[in-house]
Amino acid sequence: MSAGTTARNILKIFFLLLLLIAIVLGGMYWFDHLGLLDYRRVIGPLSRYLPSFMQRGETEDGDPLLMEREILLKQGEVLKAKEGTIEQQSVMLEQKELELKETEAKLAEETKRLEEEKKVLSERLNEYDNYSENIDTQALYFVSMPPKAAVERLSGLDDLLVIDILRRIDRNAEEEGRQSVVPYYLSLMDPDRAAVIQRKMTKVGDIN
Repeated sequence: MSAGTTARNILKIFFLLLLLIAIVLGGMYWFDHLGLLDYRRVIGPLSRYLPSFMQRGETEDGDPLLMEREILLKQGEVLKAKEGTIEQQSVMLEQKELELKETEAKLAEETKRLEEEKKVLSERLNEYDNYSENIDTQALYFVSMPPKAAVERLSGLDDLLVIDILRRIDRNAEEEGRQSVVPYYLSLMDPDRAAVIQRKMTKVGDIN
């Protein structure tokens, strides 16, 4: 037998052995998938010399709960993100609450101010009503007196008060359809005082 033939036979044997080993390892790998044996335990340290498709990952046998841990890790990240969002919303709600409290305080102050103004206005209206009633009373009082006595008393009053009384006398006379005595009162007054009263009566508004 020649040397070349011998070499070819040796190579054939070598490849057959490799094929046999591959078949055996493949069968073991498949049995491992079926749960009939532990592939990693059988091949031991030889696994690092095998092709990658014949190696079995360390993570699957070493940590069977890896997927569950990854899922839990992802869920933890999602929860953490939600917690951050909740914290931001909580801060925003606190700011809104402070703004609402400030607004309520301003509204309370404005309400208090309006109530005070309303009180002052009510007091002034009451004072006006009382003054108007007093003018009505005095107008009737002076008309019931003798003209000279009425003019004498009017001469001692303030100009604005005199004007209001005389205007009320005029209005009462107009409403009753009779002649007003105001021109007669003015004719009995001191001419200078009467001129001042007449001039002011054209400028000062009526109290109704």
